[in-house]
Formats: sequence, C-alpha cells, structure tokens
Amino acid sequence: MSDRLEWAHTTSKAELLYPGTDVDEAVVDPGEIAVAIWTGSNGIALHGPREQLRDRLLQLAAAVHDAPPVPTTEACISEDVDPRRWEPGLPFELVSRPTTFPSIAKCRYTHRPVTNDPRMATCLDCIDQWNREDPNTHLSLSHPIPSLS
Repeated sequence: MSDRLEWAHTTSKAELLYPGTDVDEAVVDPGEIAVAIWTGSNGIALHGPREQLRDRLLQLAAAVHDAPPVPTTEACISEDVDPRRWEPGLPFELVSRPTTFPSIAKCRYTHRPVTNDPRMATCLDCIDQWNREDPNTHLSLSHPIPSLS
C-alpha cells in the first residue's frame, strides 16, 4: 500500500452523503451526491480481494442508483411545517422539482429559500431542529450503506 493515499478496506463503513454541510463539515453541493468510505478518520482508496472489491463497488453503485432524488437547491425547512403533524404526502419525484422552493419564502435565519417538504432540506441546523421535535420521519444528510461482511 502507498502512503500517498488513504486506504479503506472493502469492509469499511460507507455512507451516501446528500447536499448540505454535515457535522464533520463535509460539504456536498446541491444537485450532487457523494459516497463516503471511512477508515478511522478518512478514506478514499478502496482495497481488498478482487471479488470482495467488485461486490462492494456493485453494492455502492446500487445504493446510488436506488437513492432518493437529490435536492437541487439549498433549502431550509419552512417554519410553518410542524414536525409532529407532518406526513410525507407527495412522492420524492414531485417534491424535487425546483417549484418546491418558492422564491418569496425565505428562512429567517439563513435567508435561503424554504421547502414545505423537509426531505428536501439541505440545512443541518433545520434538520437537527426537525429531529429534536419528534418528527414522523427522521431526516439526515447521510444514509448508511450496510457492510457486505
């Protein structure tokens, strides 16, 4: 192995990262998605036996393929959405349209557009607040991918 790369074994933890800035200050831009493979602190070069590496890459590709739509605009959660009463109504395909973000509705803290569908939020503060208020749906900017072990 080389010391020029950070090495992650095929059994390393992996996650899909969605647009926003997470607690580790990892930034994913709106409209993009990332696959993070972790060693203890970082990770980039995936290694392992040929078959195991192939299976892990196929698993990661399937996770990206099956992932919910990715927000294409930075958005906060609208103040008038009550997490205790909110229920997912529209399928992701409909709520991911740019019209989901009204140009006149702005967050009073970030001054970014807001969304009435919290699943389209990219603001970690809004997501954390949402999760503290006992939501029907737990929100996160990262989605774990199970290990193949």
